[in-house]
This record gives sequence, structure tokens and C-alpha cells, in this order.
Amino acid sequence: MVLPEDVAKGQKPMAKPDAFNVLRTIEGGDLIVVADFAATGRPAASFHDLVPLLKAPHHIWETAPVRWGQEAGLSGVDQAERWLDGVRSSGLRVRALLGFCGGGVYAAIMADAIARWQDRPHLVLFDPGFAKRQMLVEHLESFFRRLSAAFTPEQSAQAHAALRAADEGGAEPLGLADRLGVLCQQILLPAIIRAGYSPAASGETANLVNGYLHWLAGAISLDPSAGWGFATALNSASPNAGLEDTPPAERASLFAKSIDFDVAHRDLLRTPAVAQTADDLLS
Repeated sequence: MVLPEDVAKGQKPMAKPDAFNVLRTIEGGDLIVVADFAATGRPAASFHDLVPLLKAPHHIWETAPVRWGQEAGLSGVDQAERWLDGVRSSGLRVRALLGFCGGGVYAAIMADAIARWQDRPHLVLFDPGFAKRQMLVEHLESFFRRLSAAFTPEQSAQAHAALRAADEGGAEPLGLADRLGVLCQQILLPAIIRAGYSPAASGETANLVNGYLHWLAGAISLDPSAGWGFATALNSASPNAGLEDTPPAERASLFAKSIDFDVAHRDLLRTPAVAQTADDLLS
């Protein structure tokens, strides 16, 4: 492992970071870490859309979740430390961390940690928001609604009853994610197959949902407020996105600077003006 002090000695970065998806590799330059739980086919743009619009001459790595089956019991601190291990091992100076939605929580925690061994990296957040327990239930419930045609009335009633039972069990977020993960296999997976998808594709989707639930549950236990105080927030105009449910006065005090864009949440990371602003902040 490359220790932080080895960065100054010119230690070569590792070629293939295990905990990241590499979105840009260049000769020289620093490292930009982007935090998100990107999923193919989601309506909201991801950093895969933003990065081609950025001119920043730096390596760009996207945080990757653990492989399916390894999520249980991983706290938010555990997940952040996994990525921090990869950053330390790279030998690269971290130029900035970027976070989208709940990824802004993890980005702030990592920025605080990285500031202990180098100068504080830039922190740029896109529609940042706090992760909340009810989001776990709402996420799985949204899949049940989208697949409503694949449920008989009896199956639908049973699915929602199981969801309520998991929610009312009083489990803390990681425990609730475990319970909902069981429902992903017992209820969501068969429903996707009934909707006409292959068992393989259905299994991948169910596993992806389970991974997201554990990623989100980990973020709920983290307090990003210290790191957010150094951040610039780039906000969409969509209601119910980011911190829209936080009083404006309180929202303004959370970040060093906030910039609003008249674009929808789903388009924030694919909008050229947003990319230009991010480039200016990273320069």
C-alpha cells in the first residue's frame, strides 16, 4: 500500500483501482473522485454523462459498490474507508471530490479524511441531500409500482404487506436494508421475471436494487455537515430534489456557496452550463 507521504516521492499510481470505475485516465494530473450509485437505465444523468463535458485534465474515478453478497453489515464508514484505501494506494494527489444526491454525503466524509494527509480537496456537490430512512422503503415500493402489471391483486397485497412489516420492524437503517434485500429476492426478482425479462437480467436488477439499499443505508448514519461547509452546491430546479424539503435559510447555511440552475434534476449532470461551472470550480 502506498502511504500518503509517498505521494510526494512520485510513487506511480496503481493501474486498476478495485473499488472504482475509471472514467478518465491521463498522463500526469491529479485525481478527481466522483461519488454516486450509478445504474444503467436510470432516468437521471450520471457522472458518465458529465465527464465527457469536463475539460479538467485529471484522472476521474467513480466510486463502485461492493459486489453483490458483500453488502450486509457494511456501515457508511466501512464503505467510505474502502474507497479511501483505494485513494491512498493510488499515490495520486486528490484534486476534488464530486457527489451527486446521496453521493454528496460520502464525498464530504472522504474529503474530510483526505484533508488529514494533504491540502483539502475541492468539494462540488450536485443536488446534495441528506439520506433518510424512509427512502429505503420508498425505493423498493417504487419498483413494486412500476411492475404493478406483473402482480395479481393478491400478490400486490402480499408484497405491500411484507414491505410494511419490514418497515415497522423497528430496524435501524442497515438492518432495514437487510430485510428489504430479502424482499428483493423473494418478491422483486419473480415480479421482474413475470414482466418478461430473462432470469439473468432480473437477477442483476434485483441485486442492483439490494446494493443501492445498502449504499443508501450506510449514508444515513453519516453526518456530512462539516465537509459541506467547504462545498459548492450546484442545484437543479426540480421540486423534491436535493434539499428542497429543507428551509431556504437553513439550506443556504449548509454550504460555502450554492449555485442554482434552471434545469431538471434528471438533466443536471448532462447540462453543458453545469459542466462549465464545475470546470471553473476545479481549475
